[in-house]
Amino acid sequence: MTEQQPKKERENLAESFLKNELLYGKNPEENIVGVHQVSDTHVRVYKRADGKVSHRDEPFYPFFFIANTGFLKGYEAREGKGYWLTPLSGKNYYNHLAIFRSMKDYRAAMDFASNIKRKMSGSNGEVYTKMEDSGSGRIDEIYTKGDAGAQFLFQTGKTLFKGMAFEDLHRMQLDIETYFSEESQKRPNKGIGQDRIIMVSLSDNTGWEMVLHTKEQSEKEMLAELVRIIMERDPDVIEGHNIFGFDLPYIQRRCELNNVRFKIGRDGNEPRTYQASIRFAERSIDYPYCEIPGRHVVDTLFLVQSFDMAKRAMPSYGLKAAAKYFGFASEDRTYIDHRDIAHVWDTDPDRLIAYALDDVRETRQLAEMLSGSNFYMTQMVPFTYAQVSRMGPAAKIEALFVREYLREKVSLPRPQIGQQQAGGFTEVFLKGILGPIVYADVESLYPSIMLSYNICPQADDKKLFPKILTDLRSLRFAAKARAKEEKKSGNKQAADNYDAMQNSFKILINSMYGYLGFSAGIFNDYEEADRVTTTGQEIAKKMIVEFERRGCRIVEVDTDGIFLIPPDEIQGEEAEINLVKDVSKTMPEGITIGFDGRFKKMISYMKKNYMLVDYDGKVKIKGSSLVSRSGERFGREFVRRGFEYLLEEDIIGLHNLYIEYREKIINREMDIDDLSRTETMKTSLEDYKKDVRGGSRPKAVTYELAIRSNMTVTKGDRITYYISGTGLGSGTFSDKGKLVAEWDAKNPDQNVDFYLKRLDEFAQKFRPFFKDSDFSKIFTADELFGFSPEGIELLKEVQHRDTAELDEDVPF
Repeated sequence: MTEQQPKKERENLAESFLKNELLYGKNPEENIVGVHQVSDTHVRVYKRADGKVSHRDEPFYPFFFIANTGFLKGYEAREGKGYWLTPLSGKNYYNHLAIFRSMKDYRAAMDFASNIKRKMSGSNGEVYTKMEDSGSGRIDEIYTKGDAGAQFLFQTGKTLFKGMAFEDLHRMQLDIETYFSEESQKRPNKGIGQDRIIMVSLSDNTGWEMVLHTKEQSEKEMLAELVRIIMERDPDVIEGHNIFGFDLPYIQRRCELNNVRFKIGRDGNEPRTYQASIRFAERSIDYPYCEIPGRHVVDTLFLVQSFDMAKRAMPSYGLKAAAKYFGFASEDRTYIDHRDIAHVWDTDPDRLIAYALDDVRETRQLAEMLSGSNFYMTQMVPFTYAQVSRMGPAAKIEALFVREYLREKVSLPRPQIGQQQAGGFTEVFLKGILGPIVYADVESLYPSIMLSYNICPQADDKKLFPKILTDLRSLRFAAKARAKEEKKSGNKQAADNYDAMQNSFKILINSMYGYLGFSAGIFNDYEEADRVTTTGQEIAKKMIVEFERRGCRIVEVDTDGIFLIPPDEIQGEEAEINLVKDVSKTMPEGITIGFDGRFKKMISYMKKNYMLVDYDGKVKIKGSSLVSRSGERFGREFVRRGFEYLLEEDIIGLHNLYIEYREKIINREMDIDDLSRTETMKTSLEDYKKDVRGGSRPKAVTYELAIRSNMTVTKGDRITYYISGTGLGSGTFSDKGKLVAEWDAKNPDQNVDFYLKRLDEFAQKFRPFFKDSDFSKIFTADELFGFSPEGIELLKEVQHRDTAELDEDVPF
């Protein structure tokens, strides 16, 4: 939707939603695009209207919740102006609200409480720890929320972007190229900012593009021009791929060296940078967070990793790989290896310019595809867009509770101590090569249970939990319906907006159950979380019983979904749909089973690890036990192709595949991309050295490689390497790793013995489908008399567990 379109259309995007003060806050002010602290007592609020940005300063009053007011006894605010200590209703732990006139008073009170606590405990420990802007802190007797901007949003009920659509946001993309020469590649210490920046590519969502470079100006002049352009174009958001880890810290360092003030904040100030961390499932990444006053920074690298937490399907998180994965990489896209940047700049600068422009174009498309839900979530929660883009769903859910409790002056609970006892019901009953397959799942299982069974945390005095969940679901249904209407009418932009809206609701809905069992959540409730999962288990068992009564055979159950083989008399999609509908009628009120797919064949391997082939021949693989992303590419392709032969019951093809890959390894016909693997540093280098010295862990290739190369690495960094040399030796190979940058295609030095061993390890994936003697015949190069599949038996179906072993006492 553009600026020229009628205002009424724009308002329709959210008018029914904004009336919900519980989800959107009590203040309906629209078009706020930024907020940041400008003094101890005021924040600056930026608004975008008619393409222009204006600002005003508003007072705010820092606050925290406190459980024991004794920790503030004797505290005097600066200048003797005092502070407010407000008792809160209810019986929860944090029963008073301390409100201050300035941030100095707020911080002084925190220090005062810390000193009192230390004196009482006789320790040197702090009563509170420094919090990330996006997080919430439980500080023993003190609970506080966010930075000054977030506190302002909490207490006023304002949120950003109300009345706006995603395309109304002015988004700029940024990418830099550095002179990474052969000398640079040999330099032992590859610290940030050591090579000069030769190019900065820029674009924005209006279609504007520009490339700044140093062919006709100095690096210093180029950096000064970059600052001028950012201030002139005045973006609300600056986007980049790995912009936190590379582009912004690199620019800041080069500005320091060139004596250029990087004053790109809307208030004319320089960015503030501090160390932060972000978590994606089991991986934690440390990075330098860059805060630009009045603007938001969004790293599309984080968006991609967040997207893939559920999918676990992306081979790489790099920009080029992501563009290919999502299908928007241009056919004439320019590709240049990072090791060749300096050479191309010296010999063919126009090609590097084309490459740089392709980078920012792909960044723009990536952000457009993955940012919409964060944008519409920012309209709800009292945090900035940059904070919402990098925080987990638990913090967003808790913010909705805290804002309303603050508004009504109700006391807050502290987290329950303990842990959840029950989990989702997951089991494999049949293994092997099976088909045909029907997949049925309970639509929104846990949200449906929470609403149907009136799930609510015991400490939630206001009973907001079911109301928030009900409202989110209602708004999601409304947004989904509107998206379909707009799509039918040909209005793609409006359809995309509504789809992003419904997805923002969906993310929060699906996170409500997880919050119940979240150890740091102040409204957590393990007993209620267990009630949800045990009810889910009972529903799953009920599904098994009902499908088996109709002649089905159960392959696998995973929490809310079930793979099954229908009886012979069920033929065709319509009959399969009717089968699922019939079973759905037997479920408890509020629980609906939906038909979610049909497949010609399935390889059932183990829990949550399977391969599906639909009736169009499309293959879907799930599970790291089948194909792990951390493995070498040749191994992933070998396993994928091998399972395709297995589905066709082609034993000769499987054997020939093994021989093909074995010969490629022996003849050194594989490229470095096939042989290398990427691993994430899970601890710091110092912690690794300490653990090795203490004998608590063996030496690892990546860390030893980092030490030998004198690399500066932190937790969360990734190293891509291959194994060189000859022989298997001790089998640890910690001394044989090499960086991919050291690879010489003309003189390949990969360790053939190691990669043959890896091939045999990948071949083990196929062992469950053959007798040991048959497996040895297939995966061997000893063919004195030639290979013959005669007598080899394919184990197509194995009963892993009998459904009769389950409790038959289904309570409904």
